[in-house]
Amino acid sequence: MSVKVRFAPSPTGLLHVGNIRIAILNYLFAKHKGGKFVLRIDDTDKDRSTIESENLILEDLKWLGIKWDEFYKQSNHFSKYREALEYLKSIGRVYLCYETKDELSLKRKIQASQGIPPVYDRASLQLSDEEKADLEKKGVQKYWRFKLNDTETVEWIDLVHGKISISLNSVSDPIIIKPDGSYVYTFASVVDDVNIGITHIIRGDDHVTNTAAQIDIFQALSGGIPQFAHIPLLSSIDGQDVSKRTSSSLSMVNLRNAGMEPQAIINVLSSLGTSNNVDYRNSLEDLIHSFSFEKMSLSSPKFNVRDVELLTKKIVAEKSFCEVKLGVSETISEEFWETIKGNIDTLKEVDFWYEIFYKDIPPCFEKVDQGYLCQMRESLSPEIDFDTWISQLKKVSGRKSRDLFHPIRMVLTNQEKGPELRKIFDLLGYEKIKNRIERNIR
Repeated sequence: MSVKVRFAPSPTGLLHVGNIRIAILNYLFAKHKGGKFVLRIDDTDKDRSTIESENLILEDLKWLGIKWDEFYKQSNHFSKYREALEYLKSIGRVYLCYETKDELSLKRKIQASQGIPPVYDRASLQLSDEEKADLEKKGVQKYWRFKLNDTETVEWIDLVHGKISISLNSVSDPIIIKPDGSYVYTFASVVDDVNIGITHIIRGDDHVTNTAAQIDIFQALSGGIPQFAHIPLLSSIDGQDVSKRTSSSLSMVNLRNAGMEPQAIINVLSSLGTSNNVDYRNSLEDLIHSFSFEKMSLSSPKFNVRDVELLTKKIVAEKSFCEVKLGVSETISEEFWETIKGNIDTLKEVDFWYEIFYKDIPPCFEKVDQGYLCQMRESLSPEIDFDTWISQLKKVSGRKSRDLFHPIRMVLTNQEKGPELRKIFDLLGYEKIKNRIERNIR
């Protein structure tokens, strides 16, 4: 059997580390098995879905290097959903309901007070044709539910959790079409999975109960059932909401804008909750080769954005000049890159250090002793090298350690920290060093 998986985001906000992790695991599994990765945009919610969000989803996946083999949009498949609905009507597996949200809420409260599970009581099935007509005449909105086979217990072997059993009489008949006529995820997703030929569904373990109902829908529509893998959801070590859809700092857009390396994000997210060690040298091919659900823990892994930042720094430091020069806005030299690469956290900082080395920087009068500045200038000459200059400064100033070196750093870069002074000296050259010293002398 050829493996086919799908990542099915809704274009209603930003992709965040939680759902990108699901995308990554789907991709790694598919490629490990030599199968196909399908991208499906679940845009049945017409009020909340936007083309802007859809485009950002595509950009995020391309930036991460996740390439899809097939692409679908649910909004193009409404005719398929209508066909499936008509078939379910013909076999008596769907029925109309008329309760309002308030009425359903009241029923659940009564059930809770009686210690009864909040399962829909199928009251609408008891309505006569006359009662239905009367309700519709009064303008009561109708919607459709799928009638579960509540005499059965659904069982499946989950690729992460092992054997799972759920009795369908403990689950409410799922709503499949809302009063406004829109198709609900529970139903539309199954229809798509059947039509596309999805063999494995890999998603968060918050969908386990959904899966029981969806397996019953799969059986009613096609008789075939995909395999499932329910992944423990991420929690955040710093309290941030890893599933926030709007302005979360853990969205792909914000991590990309912060300069994080895509490979750092993939390496961290693919290793969370597994026995794999995070190694910045691991390529996407390495991760595909080593992928296994057997390495996955059942506990909720904690995500720390600092792990991505540290891995990004390591990846950046290992980049060659050829890798970097085409990806930055300024025209840089190899000497410049070798000077700064050990002192930056992201490639976005290349522009910052370019300004430091090649543009005018403000003087730092209040931070450097004027007498020492004069000694710097007098010890400097066009032919002098760094070691000789420092040796002369030691003799004439009597300074050593931080008192000797830190003022030089401030004069040459106006930064408390940065690349090795010897490299700064060589890159700037005599004229720039002399000019920067003199600009600090009042």
